[in-house]
Amino acid sequence: MTAEIAFHDLQQGGSTRELPYYCELARRSNSTLELGAGTGRVALELAGLTDLSANELDEHLMDELIRRARARSLSVTPVPGDATTLDLGRRFDLILAPASFVQIVGGQGARQALLRVVARHLAATGVAVVAIADVDEILRECATPAAPQRLCADGRSFSVRQLAATETEAGAQVSWQHSEPGGTVDTVRLTIHRVSTEDIGAHAHASGLRVSRVHQDPGDAASLGSRYCVLGHVPEHSAKPS
Repeated sequence: MTAEIAFHDLQQGGSTRELPYYCELARRSNSTLELGAGTGRVALELAGLTDLSANELDEHLMDELIRRARARSLSVTPVPGDATTLDLGRRFDLILAPASFVQIVGGQGARQALLRVVARHLAATGVAVVAIADVDEILRECATPAAPQRLCADGRSFSVRQLAATETEAGAQVSWQHSEPGGTVDTVRLTIHRVSTEDIGAHAHASGLRVSRVHQDPGDAASLGSRYCVLGHVPEHSAKPS
């Protein structure tokens, strides 16, 4: 296991709270596309339930996802590349953007592009779910540094310590301190953009989609205020004539 993969897994924190919800949706869907799949935290749970395609920009994370899928005799179709520019020439019954992915792809332009990709690939009666986190809740939860999390793999020990988050004009900047064998220490920063359900609704509308409902995190208390925007195509009979 490389340091990059170890740190990715540690930063994900092993959260499973939303998996039952995604699994329920996948069971009802013949085909599913996950955007920003990483090493497979969600994808590996869905692969046995639906014809799954998993998108990831980082080729090393994608390779690890496929390796883990094969080790479990699961079928996952890799979709490498930037999620905001995908054009696969097919549609899916279910599209997922979990783990606040829409908030880390970039600013407003990137979010608009991502919603256009969702519209381009969503089946006529399909469902898309976009997860967003409450930035204020992130700032409250991450006001003080957390205890280190450790992972041992291949005889090597890696640790990640979440430092205090800071508020920025865009949203929240979360920092992690990475430590790996040999004493190498590095600090990695990630901006989580402040995005509202109204923002998602506006981007969706501009792409020919609509928000059919919004609901809160279905899992445990460590939700960071997550909300799920459920999207679908605007019915033809309600579309304005051209």
